[in-house]
Amino acid sequence: MTDILHFLRQRRRLAVLALLLSTVLLMAASMGRGLDWADGQPWADVILPCVMLLGVAGQLLALLALMGKPRC
Repeated sequence: MTDILHFLRQRRRLAVLALLLSTVLLMAASMGRGLDWADGQPWADVILPCVMLLGVAGQLLALLALMGKPRC
């Protein structure tokens, strides 16, 4: 975990890209649940919340990396 954070602190553009991609991932999964793309399929009831959780975790990690000062 600290290695990933240190890596993203060194490469700020990659951290911004991770933040944007995580936001898109969270938004797509949220739309999928809201528009009922699953059509009652049980596997989608498990996958979509996991994808949303992955999106939130990616956002938090990228924000932590961007808030900290880069270390040499």
